[in-house]
Amino acid sequence: MTEKNNTVLIVDDSSDDLKILLENLKQDYAVLAATSGKKALEFAAKEPRPDVILLDVMMPEMDGYETCRQLKANPDTKNIDVIFVSAHDTTEEILAGYESGGSDYLIKPVQPLELMQKVKLAISNKDIRDASEEQQDMAIKTAMIAMTSAGEQGVVLEFLRHSFSANTIEMLGQMIVDSISSYGLENSVQLRTSQTCFNTGIIHPVPPLEEELLTRLKDQDRIMEYGKRAIFNFGGVSLLVKNMPDDDDKRGRLRDHIAILLEGAESKLNALEVSEQLAQVVIDSNQALKRVEEAQKQHKESNVTIMNDMMRELEASFLSWGLSEDQEQSLIDVVQSGIGKAAENFDEGLKIDEQMRQIVDRLIEVSNE
Repeated sequence: MTEKNNTVLIVDDSSDDLKILLENLKQDYAVLAATSGKKALEFAAKEPRPDVILLDVMMPEMDGYETCRQLKANPDTKNIDVIFVSAHDTTEEILAGYESGGSDYLIKPVQPLELMQKVKLAISNKDIRDASEEQQDMAIKTAMIAMTSAGEQGVVLEFLRHSFSANTIEMLGQMIVDSISSYGLENSVQLRTSQTCFNTGIIHPVPPLEEELLTRLKDQDRIMEYGKRAIFNFGGVSLLVKNMPDDDDKRGRLRDHIAILLEGAESKLNALEVSEQLAQVVIDSNQALKRVEEAQKQHKESNVTIMNDMMRELEASFLSWGLSEDQEQSLIDVVQSGIGKAAENFDEGLKIDEQMRQIVDRLIEVSNE
């Protein structure tokens, strides 16, 4: 059960909506309630500060977006996760929420299970971020040093050189994040194949709202910019950059460098997908061959039984046929010759199976190299 040392601030000017959210959360969390953006800012600035804020979008005087912008502009409250609560589920609404600093969203009427899951996820993500904040700061400093020494173009060249060693989608995703981070850019990346959708970023786990944006905008323009944020789409690779520089020259250079880097990443992702498909074909072929081998084994055993029964029935019939010993032996020789030829044909089939086995084994070796 969740301990009540986690605090949730609910902000909504509707008493009915406020009551619904409060009833669902009060058993597991310490809950604060505010009916306006102004009151929300006051509550958020006090100790103990809330871990999560459920923020209604449509409110008089100060709407949810402006409230969130002011929360994020205050150093004391900027790290509080904000989950927008809205009656609309449009890309424009999501973009507006993300642009103002939200990390997730809920659609009215709020479903209790989804509400609990999203609040729990927000608190879990906050705990992970708090625990890794020092490591992230060190990583950014190290990346900045690397950028200075290697130069902007050097980052692209280093990525293209090292990307050949990436043998999993997860490894490729981390390489992209590390390379973009070396420009001093906060970023998240989504890699998609026919079987996989993988999200990672400089903040891990990636906020749900960022994942949603990357998914919704993956089929839009190749490069889209929203203030300091930019989204790049190259095939199955989508990148979200959250702090593009204000300087136009530097911004333009970085756009070009990122585009080249992501073109290389797209090619590598396609190669990884082909490798995954080949590996699956090998697995399927191996399983099919095992089934054939088992069927062949059962078939051979069945044939031997049938042949033996036939010989016994044939010999038992000799008495009623009135054949001489020479005639009986001649008939037996004919039957045994046919059985021998059938066995030879069966053995030839086994040789073909063995050749197929060698091919599959070689494919397994190649797929593991």
